[in-house]
Amino acid sequence: MKFTIWPKTLQKGLEDIQGKGMYLGDSGLTNSKLGEYVLMELANDTLTLWNGDTTFGLTVSLPVEETLEEGTFIGNAAMIIPYLKKFNGIITLHYTDFLAVSSGNKSATIPAAVNHPNIDAIERIKQMVADVTYEPVINNLWKFGSSNFEGAFQVTDELFDEAVSGCELVKSGVYLLNYLPTDNDESVHASVTISSENGTANAYKQTIHPTQSIGEAATLQYSSPLHKFLKGQGLLNFYVKDEFPLLIVGENKMIVKAPFTGVD
Repeated sequence: MKFTIWPKTLQKGLEDIQGKGMYLGDSGLTNSKLGEYVLMELANDTLTLWNGDTTFGLTVSLPVEETLEEGTFIGNAAMIIPYLKKFNGIITLHYTDFLAVSSGNKSATIPAAVNHPNIDAIERIKQMVADVTYEPVINNLWKFGSSNFEGAFQVTDELFDEAVSGCELVKSGVYLLNYLPTDNDESVHASVTISSENGTANAYKQTIHPTQSIGEAATLQYSSPLHKFLKGQGLLNFYVKDEFPLLIVGENKMIVKAPFTGVD
């Protein structure tokens, strides 16, 4: 793998792909991350970053300046970032036995990982979303595994972040998403309510009206800071079905999140 790219573009992608935010753990809601390891794939002048585990998948697509040799690389994103901060102009990255970074009179070498610790889960997710693309106007209810999503809607990243950030104040770490489409005579407009509760006296709820929507109503629970990863995407397409994985697609980012079942 060999290509050129702006260092800040790659740095931002590597920061995002770690999935930082507030996670539900044994001791409650704590600041953590999905993981530091990243799978990079270079093809068709696009660098795609992947991270995930058995319940959570993230991907970021980055433009490169020039593709010199397509290929893949697995490494530690947190280890790569400090090196990128030492470069200003366009950099060349070349992976053979290690990742070499160079620009002008500066160069660095960074070790590769033998494998991503959750590579099997990532490969399954990649297969399931292989045909999924961002649609400015939602037309498809994508197939995921052996079934299709039943509803879809579009909201801005700012509204989604505002709603979930409010829910984080509850500190339950579990979020309920309830999607209601427009009714048949269009007298009731589509709505998305995101809520969280921690006992009867500690709760937050916010209702959003999507810019567009199709399909059937759906209700599901999820955990993990999905809103943090999606900041800056603008319009987001959500694909939903009762008690089914949640798929969120932005212009250059995608999330797959399994429903919350009490163990995450």
